[in-house]
Amino acid sequence: MKDSIEPAHAVRRAGSAKTAAILLGVTLSISTAACSMFDSTPVQEKVVQHAVAKDRTEPYVIGSDDDLEIIVWTQPQLSGRVIVASDGTIAMPLIGRVPASGQTPDQLKADLEKRYARYVHGANVTVRVADPASHVFYVLGEVNRPGVYKLHSGEVLSQALAEAGGLGQFADAAKIRILRHEDKETVVLTVNYVVVRSGGDVSADVPMEPGDTVQVP
Repeated sequence: MKDSIEPAHAVRRAGSAKTAAILLGVTLSISTAACSMFDSTPVQEKVVQHAVAKDRTEPYVIGSDDDLEIIVWTQPQLSGRVIVASDGTIAMPLIGRVPASGQTPDQLKADLEKRYARYVHGANVTVRVADPASHVFYVLGEVNRPGVYKLHSGEVLSQALAEAGGLGQFADAAKIRILRHEDKETVVLTVNYVVVRSGGDVSADVPMEPGDTVQVP
């Protein structure tokens, strides 16, 4: 009897060891998968992916306070520099006030040529933006020089912060917010600027747009 019982105990012990090994392997696999899943979706990457900006190749849109240079070729008395008024119009010789705000330089050029055609044969007009005063952004909070700044073509968040004197001593670079007003809603972009400053993810260096407000906590 002793000889017949011992193999049974050995089988049970071997079965228990095998089951424990399988369970341990499953547990390790689940733990490894969970860690991999967590590591592959850091919060800053999610935020960056949603920070979508407009195409910077879009033509310039004229706004109030812009300084425009209007040239009516062969007609120097009709040419000169004009400031877009708060109502969005410009005052031009012969034709009076003309809507300018909300138009591109090419659209305003076409409108002026049409209006001047009554007085000048083959009117040829050039419109240049001498000073884009309407295109500004605001920087508030923990920066060295908070205020309003003129937006330059192709400017991004890091350049905007540099214009504001850089981050203050107690700034939280991981939670910088950009408030962007679009039509009847405000879009809030939360940027982990730490990854930009370290060079780890330059895609988080969000392109700035006219009217943006940067808030540094």
